[in-house]
Amino acid sequence: MLLYLSSNENIELFDFLVEENGMLVEKLSGEFLLKKFVVHDMRNLSHFSYIAIDLEAIKDSIEDIIEGIKAFKTMYDARIILFTEKTDVEYLNKIIDEANIYNIVSGKTIDKIQKEIRTCLGEQGMSKHYAKMAVNLGYDENQDIENNSGLSLAKEKSIKQFDAKNIKIIVSGVMNRIGTTTTAMNLAAFLSELGAKVSYTEGNESNHLKSIIHSYFFFNNPIINDCFTDGKVDYYLQGNIPIDNYNFNIIDIGVLTPKNLKVTEIGDINILCAGSKPYELSYLNEALKMLKEVVKFNITLPLELKEDIEKTDEYKGLKIHFAKYSPLLFDKSINTDTWKAILSDYL
Repeated sequence: MLLYLSSNENIELFDFLVEENGMLVEKLSGEFLLKKFVVHDMRNLSHFSYIAIDLEAIKDSIEDIIEGIKAFKTMYDARIILFTEKTDVEYLNKIIDEANIYNIVSGKTIDKIQKEIRTCLGEQGMSKHYAKMAVNLGYDENQDIENNSGLSLAKEKSIKQFDAKNIKIIVSGVMNRIGTTTTAMNLAAFLSELGAKVSYTEGNESNHLKSIIHSYFFFNNPIINDCFTDGKVDYYLQGNIPIDNYNFNIIDIGVLTPKNLKVTEIGDINILCAGSKPYELSYLNEALKMLKEVVKFNITLPLELKEDIEKTDEYKGLKIHFAKYSPLLFDKSINTDTWKAILSDYL
């Protein structure tokens, strides 16, 4: 989720993310004193993963801007992105050097601005070297922006061939709100970006898909026979699993229970999502007791558990994959290595 502090003239700058990535963008427009805003208002905004700031809307001195940014960074982990279209180059270099802010959007055209925003939102964000080059020399349109985002899906797409037909991927979670739907949709976005024909089926009773249709970017996509399409992914409601014409069918069954356990038997690949907190791991242990053939399941755990899990004997012999936290439903890149490992027989 992204909070955008905007001047009135640049208020639509980040709107393309809603359609492109399904990101929730909350906007506040007008004029702001950043240092005061951080001290008095930020305590209620800790749920944002990104804070974008249009420096045209900020009326502090450069010293107060730097102090405000430093204060924010001591309290929160959200990534700060600065839009700096008209800001003095000397000021920008001071912000980069003293506040250690490298996610700088300084392009002069919409295409360049959007490319830089994508880099800022990438897994690694913008490097200091790249930010300096963009600010001082201008963005080079021929530069490989993927060197800064750490991914080249477009290159992969050109060489991938998919002979697989109707490979069923069952995605489940050990409990509610563990990231099962995000995992399933991220995986669908990843495969479709590589050129695969993909379907997503909501095989649970959460009814999240209808909310997603209305809340994100499917306003003009008609629902026909409990199915709608966006980009290269067909989304099926009411548990409808298409019979043919797909390389991969991703089926989101929600929380794994004795009632829906039998569904996993149709899966060519099974993914079980678990969390990192002690009580969440206890739910994982309960889920493992249900499984007749544990070896058939790929278990995803948060990356921060990797070191601890690898030291314990409790989960030895299980197919465990460590995934990074994804705040976006349609992020096609953040867990590329995880998806490649799970889908190694088909890529």
